[in-house]
Parts: sequence; C-alpha cells; structure tokens
Amino acid sequence: MKKFLKYLCLFSLPLLLCAIGLEYMLRQVPNPYTYKRYLLEKKGEGIKNMIIGSSVVDYGIDPSYLPDSTYNLAISGQWFRYNEAQLEKYIDDLPHLKRVIWGVSFQALWSDEYEEGVFFQIRKEDDKIAYHKIYMDLSFDNDWRHSVELISTWDVAFEKWSKHYILRDKTTYCDSLGLDHKYDLSDKEEKWLADIPRSMKMHTALKNEKAERVYRQNVQRMNNVAKLCHDRRIELYIVIPPTYRKYYELADSAQLQKMYGAIEQLADKWDNVYWYDYFKDDRFEEDDFHDGNHLTSDVGAVKFAKILNEDLFNAK
Repeated sequence: MKKFLKYLCLFSLPLLLCAIGLEYMLRQVPNPYTYKRYLLEKKGEGIKNMIIGSSVVDYGIDPSYLPDSTYNLAISGQWFRYNEAQLEKYIDDLPHLKRVIWGVSFQALWSDEYEEGVFFQIRKEDDKIAYHKIYMDLSFDNDWRHSVELISTWDVAFEKWSKHYILRDKTTYCDSLGLDHKYDLSDKEEKWLADIPRSMKMHTALKNEKAERVYRQNVQRMNNVAKLCHDRRIELYIVIPPTYRKYYELADSAQLQKMYGAIEQLADKWDNVYWYDYFKDDRFEEDDFHDGNHLTSDVGAVKFAKILNEDLFNAK
C-alpha cells in the first residue's frame, strides 16, 4: 500500500505543478476586472463621477464626453450585489466623488449570480463569481473553488490562456477611462436582429418565488447604495439605457412596470436620487446598437454620453 501511495504521489506531483503553473499564467492575463480595480485604486483620488452597472453601461457610456474625472467602472455581468459591494469597498477612498451614475437594464432587478431558476435559461455563473473573488476581492461565499480560476472557469480557462499566450490576441478592450470597446460597431454580428427575441426571452423573469425573492433583495441593495451615497452627500443617478425598437416592443409590460415602480419609489424616498429613462428613446438608430440592448462602444456610447451630459450635468 505504501509503495502504491508513493507511486501515486510521484505521478501526481508533475500534474499538480503543471496546474499551479497554469493557474499562475491565467492570473497574468489582462482582464477588465483587474483593470477596473486598478482605476479605482490608482485613480480614486481624482474620481468625481463614476459609472457603475453591468454590460449595458460598461460598453454603453463613453466617459470622455462627460465632465472631467469621470470613469466607467461598470463590468459586464456585474449584478447588484457586486455594484453595492464595489462602491461600499472603495467609497471612502474616493474623497472627491460627487456623482454615481448607475445603469440599470431591463432584467437587472431579477438578476443575481447566486440564484438559480429566475430566468428561462439559467446557470450558476461560477466564472464571474471567481473573477470577482480573485481579481476584485469581492466574495459572498466560502467555496474554495471560486479561489481557483482553473477549476471555476475550466470551460473558458484554456480559451483565455491560448488567446493570450498562443494567438497573442487582446483579452481586454478597456480604454484609459474604463469604456470597454469589445462591442465596437466593426464587431457587430450580422444576425443581431434575429437574436433579439431569444435575448428578450432570456431577460424575462419567470413568475416564481425565486424571482420575487431576487427582486426584493435587489430593491434593498438599491436602497443600500442610495443611503451610502446620501450619507456622503453624493448624488445617485439611476439611468435606464436605450434599447432597440424590436427589443422594447417584446418587453414584458408587467416586468417593465415593476422595474419603473421600484426606481420611482427609490427616488421618492431619497432626496439625492434622480432617475432617467431612455429605454424607448427613438433618437438611437441601428448603428448605435451592437444588439437589442447594448450600444456600440464607438458610436452609440458616444451619442448616449452626449445626451447624459446634457440631461445630467448641463440641465442644472
């Protein structure tokens, strides 16, 4: 038996060392999580306006068309629990922060990476949970697997590794102010219009207790963020980004009204909260959209930022 264990250890050691080496190499690959953390920690002293939220603003608001010292710190797939935790972690290190612009998508109030069974198609997104834990030090569980990228993201880890080390392709597309250019117009797929019904189906919450529980939790998180900002005299702008006509025509009216209701109640409760609705804004054209609910980073995001600059900053 001892001899067997000895051979087993000798056989396993090279595999373990290989896995450790691969894990180390994966963590050296540039990614938006590390970059947004860098902006918060290295540029925080000068940040006056920050954009938070998920992909609809990560790709969809160009800070260079907003007042100086505005940074886009949103991350694709970042749900409310992370928006709250990120702001809570860094707010005391942002002494000049005056405004937070929070982009809220149609499905956001029913979205959470830790809750399954809310949408038509759902899976526990271990990759994003791991990325937040490893690269942003934001965690809500003690699952050791989320501390090991190779295990948590095994289905995309080798793709990420080969893209950086073999193909020498870019793995992050963020500019100096944090705008993610992964959704530039040149990268738009031809079938984007045909994919809109499928996207809307995925973004429509099921009518069950899990969905209602996530909704209530996210409403509370919005209130927590509002209070956090209120206590520091920071204005909070809730912004609903534009969507393409075919997308909003398919939107579940009950879900849409419930979203509006939650945001209206938030603005009524807190005197530092303002909200702006661009969900059905007809000023946006086809080239402004990368898909049904995401703007193109180099065209639509510029237009949207100019509109926000006028509505949020110049109107006062």
